Amino acid sequence: MTGFKLETFGGKAPRVSARLLPPDMAQEAINTRLDSGRLAPWAANASASITPVASYSITGNTKTLFKYSDSIWIGSDEDLDIARSPIAEDQHERIYVSGMGGASGYPRMTTAAVVGNGTYYTLGIPDPAAFDSVTLVGTTTKTETETPISRAYIFTYVSAYGEEGAPSVSQVSQIVDVYSDQSVTVNFPANPSGNYNLTKKRLYRTDPSGTFRFVADVALATDTYNDTVTDGNLGEAIPSSGWIAPPDNVSASHKDGPLLGLVSMPNGFLAGFSGQTVAFSEAFQPHAFPDSYKLTIKSDVVALAPLNTGLLVLTKEKPALIQGLDPSSMSMIEIDSTHSCVSKRSVVDMGEYVLYASPDGLVMAEDNGLSIVTEGLLSRDQWQAFVPSTLIGFAWEGYYLGFYNDGTESKGFILDPRGGKNSFVKLDFHATAGFNDLEADELYLVVGGSVVKFATASSVQAATWKSKKFYSARPLNPAIAKLDCDAYSPTPTFKLYADGALKHTQTVSNGSLFRLPSGYKANEFEIQIETSVAVNEVCVYESAEEIGVE
Repeated sequence: MTGFKLETFGGKAPRVSARLLPPDMAQEAINTRLDSGRLAPWAANASASITPVASYSITGNTKTLFKYSDSIWIGSDEDLDIARSPIAEDQHERIYVSGMGGASGYPRMTTAAVVGNGTYYTLGIPDPAAFDSVTLVGTTTKTETETPISRAYIFTYVSAYGEEGAPSVSQVSQIVDVYSDQSVTVNFPANPSGNYNLTKKRLYRTDPSGTFRFVADVALATDTYNDTVTDGNLGEAIPSSGWIAPPDNVSASHKDGPLLGLVSMPNGFLAGFSGQTVAFSEAFQPHAFPDSYKLTIKSDVVALAPLNTGLLVLTKEKPALIQGLDPSSMSMIEIDSTHSCVSKRSVVDMGEYVLYASPDGLVMAEDNGLSIVTEGLLSRDQWQAFVPSTLIGFAWEGYYLGFYNDGTESKGFILDPRGGKNSFVKLDFHATAGFNDLEADELYLVVGGSVVKFATASSVQAATWKSKKFYSARPLNPAIAKLDCDAYSPTPTFKLYADGALKHTQTVSNGSLFRLPSGYKANEFEIQIETSVAVNEVCVYESAEEIGVE
C-alpha cells in the first residue's frame, strides 16, 4: 500500500474481521444512506402533525400506532393487532382489534361512526339463554279433522351492523303441538349484559321437515312475541348455526386466553390465535369463529402473517403454513425449520415475503422456504447482542427498519434483505411504534413520544462511516488526503487512525488536498468520515508526489 482511494461506500458486515472486509465496506456505518454507492446521510425525520382521537394517546411507551383515516389516528401503550374489515367496501368501515386489555382483554370491533370517541364493541355475538316459556294460545276445534304440527323454537341475537350470532343448541324450546287455529306465545329471557351493540332478536321455528326457519325479528327490548306465521310464510333456514364468538377473556371456556394476532385474509375472513390454536372467521362474517374452522399447532403461536400461498404461523418452535381458499377447508403443513419467532413485533410483511426475528438471525419466509438474511453479516452471537426478543420491525421502500434495546442503548438499524454492500447500517435513534402508510408511501414512527415521518425532512441526520483496516506490510506514514463532496457546508470531518490510534482530525471546507501529520510509521490505517453532506470520494496518499503535487 502506498495510498488508497475510496470511490464507493458500503455498509457494515460485523461477521467479517475489520482487516478482511472488502475495501469499500465499513466497520461502522451510522445514519448512512449508501444505495447510490456514495456516502450520504439519511434525511432527518420530519415532525408529523398527528393528534390521536378521544381516548387515544402518544407517549414514550406507545407500542401501537394506526391510521384509521387522515383525521383519525389510534395510539396505544398496548401491543395491539388491528385488522381492517376483510369485507370489500364495508359500509361501516369496521376495524377489528385484539390485545386491548392485555391477557385479560377480549377482541373488539369499532366503526367509522364511533371510532372517533373511542367506542369499541365486543367482537362476536353472545349465545342466548333458555326461553322463559313457550305456550299455546287458543283452544282448537280441529282435533278430529287435523293433525297438529310439532314445533320447536330457537333464537339468535343480531347487532346494529347485521351481525347474527349462533343459537344455543342446548336452549331449544320445548316442543309444542299446534293446530292451524292456534298461535304460540314466546317469552324471551333477559338480554345478556356486555357491550355488544345488540338491537334485536331473531326468532326461528321448525317447519314440517324439522328445519329451523325464520319467523320474525323482534326488538331487543320486547320480551314477548305471539307467533301467528303460517308454515308457508316461513323464511330462510337459519344460517348462523356454529357462528360462535371468538375466544374471549372467560378463562372457564378459553383456557389459553382471548383471541390475539388478528389479520385480515383474502376472500373475506379474519384469522387469529389463542395459545396453540389458530382460528378463522366465517367468510364475510368476521364476528363469527366456528369451532370447526380451528386448527391446532404443536407449539404456542407467537404471530401470524399472510403469504401469497397461505398464512404463515410463527411459533415458539417450528413454524407452520396454513393453506386454503375458504376458512372451512384450511389445511396445515409444518415447516421443517428450527427458526422459531422470538418477537411478535419483529414480524413484517414485506410484500412478497415476511421477515421476523429468530434466535439465529433475521429470517426471510418465502413461498418456497425460509432463510436467514443476516447470516453473512452477523454471527449468532453478534445477532444476540441486539437482543432480538426486543426487536420491533417496519417496512420502508424495500428496507427492513429494526429497533432494539440491548439494555445499554435503544437504537435501530436498516437492513436491505436483497443484499448488496449497502445492506446493513445502524440508526442512532429508537422507535417504539410505527405505521406504514402505503397510500401516502410514508413511514410514521413514534420516537421519544412524538410522531415523525421517517427520512422526509429537508435537513439530514449526521452520518458516521468508518472504513475497514487497510494493512501494509511495509510501515507507512500517509502524507496527504482529499475529500470530494457535493458541498462542504456544513463541513465534514475526516479522521485518520494508525495502528488503532487517532493520528489526525481535519475539518474539510473544500476539495483541496490537505496534509497529514508526519513523524510516525504504521501498518494499519482506518478512515472515519463524519458528515452531513454527500461524500463521493476519499483519497489518502503516502506522498504528494504520488499524484504529481510538489
